[in-house]
Amino acid sequence: MQQIQSLSLNNLPSIWVEALSLQLIAEENVLAWLEIDLDTQLHFATGLVVVTNKRLLAKMASNEIWQEWYYQKDLLLAQRDYAGVGCLELFDAHARIAYWRYRLGNDIAVSRLIACFTQQLDYYLTGKLPVVAEHTQVQCPNCAAFLSSEQEECPVCDKQSHAPPSTWTLLRLWRFAKPYKGRLLIGFLLTLCSTAATLVPPYLTMPLMDNVLIPYQNGQPINTDLVTLYLSGLLVAAVLAWMLGWARTYMLALVSERIGADLRTTTYEHLLSLS
Repeated sequence: MQQIQSLSLNNLPSIWVEALSLQLIAEENVLAWLEIDLDTQLHFATGLVVVTNKRLLAKMASNEIWQEWYYQKDLLLAQRDYAGVGCLELFDAHARIAYWRYRLGNDIAVSRLIACFTQQLDYYLTGKLPVVAEHTQVQCPNCAAFLSSEQEECPVCDKQSHAPPSTWTLLRLWRFAKPYKGRLLIGFLLTLCSTAATLVPPYLTMPLMDNVLIPYQNGQPINTDLVTLYLSGLLVAAVLAWMLGWARTYMLALVSERIGADLRTTTYEHLLSLS
């Protein structure tokens, strides 16, 4: 068994190789890294967070100074996400001391970074080496996780690819539906009314059977006025249900197309604002 393997600086993006190599001290090895693509204001920016066997390093491209935190008790590196944006946070015993934002496409690399940080912190506190098998040489090209010779697929990537998206993300569409809330309410009321209209025929068919057809089978004469009333009610209910159903379909389809158009327009405007 051996300590967790270090990564070569050649695995880093070329723009960071020289800058990071100047920061490494004697016998310091890079274990994991994460390239940041957002700043704290959620603007597109480049940065790097690195876990080594001695400390945590971080730097945004716009800053000249590297930040560093040596392993110590009560340090915690955690992640959370909201509205499609992830946040990597570093805590000490009292408060949050640093944080970095990233797009959720980097989630696998973030998990790898946190795992390496936790292992090295445990090693610093307990003296127990984080271990991997000696024959572990293969590295996943996506998340940099080490794989055994018996593993054909990366379990980390496989877990991420099969994770179902949260249904709560649908609530983010409310801002596109809000301008049409009046029409949505009308569509909801039309749905109730059309459903109610389709329930009318059974209540007219039952008295038609009891008061007209069954007495006719028993030899009584047909009450023409009563038959006319029931059949007229059935016809009106059918026409009303058709009209309400058509109006409901038209209204909901109109709102759906308008929301879809707003989504496409917002996406296109966002793409035009990118660098």
